[in-house]
Amino acid sequence: MSASASDVIRTAALAWEIYRMGWSEEFDASQQYNDFGNDIKSLAENLNNIVRVVENARATWIQESVRIARSRGLPLQKDWDLSSLHEIIGDYNNTLEDCKKLLEQNYEFRNNRNFAYNIEWNLVIQPKVDRLRRRLDSHNSKISILLKPLELNLLSDIHRDLADRIDAVHRSILHLHGLLIPDVEQAISEQGRVVLIPLIVPADIERRFQTAAERFYPAVRSPGNFPLQAGADAFVAHMDESTRKFTAGNFLNERTPEPKQYLSLLKCVWIMRCLQESYALQTAPDSSQWPGYIAQLNEDLSVECLRFTAPSTQRLIPPDVSSPRPEDEYSIWPGEDISEYISPHSEVYLEEVLKLSMPSPSPSLRRDMTVYKLDATKYRLVESIEDTTNPATRRQEYKMEIDLKTVNLTPIYATPSSRPKSMEVQIHSASAKTNPTFQEHKQMLRFQHLLTGYKVYGRYDQAMVTVSFFVSGQVKPIEEHARIQIWLPHPFASSNSQNVSAAATPTTLQSPSSSTIQSPTIQGPLRSNTRGSLNASMESMTIGRNPGFKNPSMESTTIGRSRDNMTPSRLTKSSSRASVGTGRESTATGNSRDDVRSSRFSMRSFTTKSRQRPPSVMTNSSSTSRRSTATSITTISTGAGNRAHLHTKPAKPLLVIFLKGKDASAKLAIVAIQMDDKTEVKRERCGCRSSNSNCKSSCIERSDGSLLVQRWDADQGLGSWNLAKLGVEQRKELPADSWNDVKRVSLNFDRTEDRYTFAGSPCACKPKMQHDLARCILDGHHGVFGVVKQIGSQRLRNYHQERECAAGENLVLGALPEEEQW
Repeated sequence: MSASASDVIRTAALAWEIYRMGWSEEFDASQQYNDFGNDIKSLAENLNNIVRVVENARATWIQESVRIARSRGLPLQKDWDLSSLHEIIGDYNNTLEDCKKLLEQNYEFRNNRNFAYNIEWNLVIQPKVDRLRRRLDSHNSKISILLKPLELNLLSDIHRDLADRIDAVHRSILHLHGLLIPDVEQAISEQGRVVLIPLIVPADIERRFQTAAERFYPAVRSPGNFPLQAGADAFVAHMDESTRKFTAGNFLNERTPEPKQYLSLLKCVWIMRCLQESYALQTAPDSSQWPGYIAQLNEDLSVECLRFTAPSTQRLIPPDVSSPRPEDEYSIWPGEDISEYISPHSEVYLEEVLKLSMPSPSPSLRRDMTVYKLDATKYRLVESIEDTTNPATRRQEYKMEIDLKTVNLTPIYATPSSRPKSMEVQIHSASAKTNPTFQEHKQMLRFQHLLTGYKVYGRYDQAMVTVSFFVSGQVKPIEEHARIQIWLPHPFASSNSQNVSAAATPTTLQSPSSSTIQSPTIQGPLRSNTRGSLNASMESMTIGRNPGFKNPSMESTTIGRSRDNMTPSRLTKSSSRASVGTGRESTATGNSRDDVRSSRFSMRSFTTKSRQRPPSVMTNSSSTSRRSTATSITTISTGAGNRAHLHTKPAKPLLVIFLKGKDASAKLAIVAIQMDDKTEVKRERCGCRSSNSNCKSSCIERSDGSLLVQRWDADQGLGSWNLAKLGVEQRKELPADSWNDVKRVSLNFDRTEDRYTFAGSPCACKPKMQHDLARCILDGHHGVFGVVKQIGSQRLRNYHQERECAAGENLVLGALPEEEQW
């Protein structure tokens, strides 16, 4: 379809109409909105420049024809076929129509800069504007390249037409000049000159270019079949990413561009050679602007390449591009980014709760796993790897979203075996599965803590255990291979919150006796006669039968937070009015959801207003100084703006036993034994009555009957061995999953030291008061089992004390106290 200058004039008028509609007045608009208008204005001006060039050529034709050959009856009007402009520049008319439509639909953004409009602009309008601005920029850059060859082509046509009609005498006075070209005849003579390109594309890189080009245009295998329009667009795109924007300095390293920039320049050299050999260019009609446009691109390429052959003080140094680079850096066709047409979207800020280093096959490769919090129970896992020595290698990521209510966590590392297992787990969500392997034992347990809401106390993770279950009605005990951990319900603290708490003041804990005492460092036996309760301080203590004791069979496990002596902490009394715990603590330290609904709780209301809607739970994020003995207290809304405190009974610690059967099936299972005041290690059942005993067994019983045991068998293979079922969000309270009538559990350790670490050894202590028992436990006489059991008991006592305290208070009318506002 032919086109003329009048078509360009109409399109330029449309561009000015759009600009005047949106930007004719001084509006209090955002900078992004004004930049959009400037791009439309630039296109209007560039289209006007095309019209000026064409109109000047037409006026030159009329003037010269009248002056030189008036008597020969030459036509006074001349027009040209400008249809090739549309092919070169692109569909600028369609772009302007899209701009007009967007402006008409969002007229209010001209003079609104308030918060609401800014949000709507950024989320909804800005992505559409960005796409239009990229199209406008493409049109503008191509027009700026095309103007000079367009004028030369038009004036050359006039020169040829007039030269054919006059004799040699009159030809000497034929001097044409344009708006951009001072001497047309000289420009015509220079047009036939060969433009040298001093850069040579290496053979191996050329093969990569050829392969990349054939991937989308198989026809380019044959010489001359290179696509003209797509090739020219690719040339312009790569030229913008080449060394053209590189600014050189004085030193050699400052005169060496990035390999990616130099590679883009080599692409332009290769594309230009293919364009010049193209049949479409060689057979273009005389009216086509393609030959002049390609010639101008070639001239611009020559100028850029000459920077690498300039005098030594100004010469650019080619970078090394011989080493293989990412495949997409050799691509020829930029193509349309179809992802732009996805509905406008953006990611909100996600809180990073955990970041772990992962094992890597080489020091140069860095692997990480980062966990982001999406909401109360949903998280995003991002495993990434990057080459620190090769920045050109793109960072690779794998993302997976999990819900603590439905995730499947298979503890492959905990499979009972006489051989060490890799620190590997399997995570299975509704739509994906991954098998991460961790670098350190503590990292793996920390990740497990996040997914279950239970902390492996002191990283106690004992392998090489044989367990015997004594069940009523069965003659022989059930013997299985085992690995044991002791879990304490504890809110997961993110990396950021840990850094904050590390810089905070020392933790203060409540003592039942209300006295302020100094808790000693627990590495060796406790020798102090200090009075007062020590139960509250156990969670942050390190215990051991002897100073410096280390259990080699626990696979790098330590009892406590550090091998070093810990700084003593103050034990002071706190007010029971304070809201206790973080947002996660109300879930992590409490029972499961089923248990919360059925458990006894007390509410302390702060208003007597009537309830207009059902209560809704909203966790208070206030902190507490009684971290280790806190019960779960949640601030809830009771409707109509009223608030109250909900006291949730704390969950019991768990003795978790990973099992593998001794029979031929070797079925896997997990057992959880609740640790309360009535759950005890019975030394009289084995040979542990003497402190010098070499007994390797510990027997666990409950004083008033069967143990509180739950069991989960992996009936469907390894994938059904799901540790997340024990977690806060998935575990159901008894009688769900119960294993009834288990009277005794006997743990047979591989070494005597392992048994001492778990259950301690007989002592001469005769505790009469609570603080006497605490001192005995902290001396290591009851092992890690005794410490965790005492922590759980103290938490339960605190819960009951706080309920009694709250029940005895009078109602307070009005709003919450200032320190409890949220």
